[in-house]
Amino acid sequence: MDPSRVCGDAKTLRTPRHKCAPTPSLPPDTYQCQHWHPLALKLGCAGLILLFLSLIGLSVLGRSVILMCSRDWHPYHDKCLHLSQTSGPWSEGLTYCSVKEATLLLIENEEELRFIHDFSGRKRQQFFIGLNYVPLEKTWKWINGSILNPDFYSLLFRLRIMGTEEENSCAVISQKEVFSDFCSSDNRWICQKKLNHDCNPCPDS
Repeated sequence: MDPSRVCGDAKTLRTPRHKCAPTPSLPPDTYQCQHWHPLALKLGCAGLILLFLSLIGLSVLGRSVILMCSRDWHPYHDKCLHLSQTSGPWSEGLTYCSVKEATLLLIENEEELRFIHDFSGRKRQQFFIGLNYVPLEKTWKWINGSILNPDFYSLLFRLRIMGTEEENSCAVISQKEVFSDFCSSDNRWICQKKLNHDCNPCPDS
């Protein structure tokens, strides 16, 4: 056998074991992207979390502003209350409150009644509220159409019919009691309106 041929064959057999196909060259930024990819993902997630928390904070702040009563109005649960500085008959109080996008006060329970006694007592005045006697129905009704609860009436109110004329008896509240007065009498008024959830902040009324 020709020795040179054997050596040539041996070289041929060894060549694949020692020589590799050249790896295609990649742009430098390819390695950089692969290196920064996990870090970029983490930073992106952290940014989204911070954005979410910021939105929650702004939402809470916005609600706290919206739920504030306007100047000269005082909060009580879901209401804003206003004591008028002027006085007049009960019907004028209806108009006065309506102009302020409100109504005369409707007292819903004993807890609110106690609060109103204290609240109105600060002015040492008496105030018309949204309750009057309806002669045709022979009953006391709130201006929203609901009838005065008999238990509430007997325990907490001193109401009597002041006369026979239509709408002649209206309810008045003072620091100590709720009582009836002529609707034509000169008293101040207490207005109420719901906390406004649609303005930020609510304009003064």
